[in-house]
Amino acid sequence: MTFASLWSAEIIKFRTLRSYLITVITAIVLAGVIAAGIGTGIDAQGNIPTLGTSIQAVAFPMEVVIYAMVVLGVLIATGDLRSGTFRITAVMAPWPRQVLVAKFTAAAVIAFGVGVVSTLLAYVGGLLTGGSGYSPLSGDGTLVVLTTLVAVPLATILGTAFGLLLRNTAAAISLLLVWGLGIEAIFAYIVPPEVVAFLPFKTVGAAVANLPLGPLPGLGMFTLYVAIATGLAIFVYERRDLGT
Repeated sequence: MTFASLWSAEIIKFRTLRSYLITVITAIVLAGVIAAGIGTGIDAQGNIPTLGTSIQAVAFPMEVVIYAMVVLGVLIATGDLRSGTFRITAVMAPWPRQVLVAKFTAAAVIAFGVGVVSTLLAYVGGLLTGGSGYSPLSGDGTLVVLTTLVAVPLATILGTAFGLLLRNTAAAISLLLVWGLGIEAIFAYIVPPEVVAFLPFKTVGAAVANLPLGPLPGLGMFTLYVAIATGLAIFVYERRDLGT
């Protein structure tokens, strides 16, 4: 099997499996709805109580999309592992790692498309309700939006990596969401902002607009975390599942 056929197979799986489509559609719809809701709280100066500036009308919904794409990545990995098709495909491929690369690539491409649509809907949702104070692209707003958009496919790769590592859908999703939504949120109250800014899910999304690390360094840190998880997933899969 060539890389193109492997990649095409991953796209076909995405189009035919209902759980994938539900996750994507839910993420896109939530982006628009949440943005519209946040937009109602923007004052004439472009500020939102407790959230920050109007950039949050786009960044906060996109952070929700990031978490949804983490879940999608886990589903993409564990679905194949559970059904046994992953191992069969790996045996048929010229080299087993090619299957992993195709899966990561397909997940990233799908998520990037979801990210683009979600960003547009979030912007429009905020625009419809934000009034004269709505200016999400002012200041560092454009950079925050662009880095968040790049973070969406990276988050899907991260979810795929954890799915490969844990081989269990519930365990992988629970670990990632409990860490991102629970443990990191607790750390935000007990450690300095300079430290919080380096936590994985605080390096991208809504938090990065209010933390000292900044959009580009934050994206760089998030990319590093994803690269480490992906490298570990490939190493463990080859040793544990393929015996190489």
